[in-house]
Amino acid sequence: MKNKGKNTHRFKQNPLELKYAEMWENLNKNLDGHGVLDYMLADDKNKPSGEVSDRDREVAATVIQWLGSPVGQCFLDKIEGKLIKN
Repeated sequence: MKNKGKNTHRFKQNPLELKYAEMWENLNKNLDGHGVLDYMLADDKNKPSGEVSDRDREVAATVIQWLGSPVGQCFLDKIEGKLIKN
C-alpha cells in the first residue's frame, strides 16, 4: 500500500477503516501513474508533476482511514444530518 495511514494496526478491529483505506488506495492507482491525490495537490490540476510528498500521502491516508472509524462515522453522520435539515 503506497498511500498508507499511521494506524493500519486498527484494521483487524475495525474493518470499515480497512475498506476506506483500500478505496483510497485504489483511487490513487491510475494507469498514467497518478491518482486523485496527485491531481488534488498539483500546481497544474491537469498535469501532476510529483508535488505529493510521502508525508502528504500519509496524512491524507490517515484522514481517510479515520473517516471509517467510529468517531469519523459520527462526524460524517453529523454532516449528513445538517445537510438534510438545510
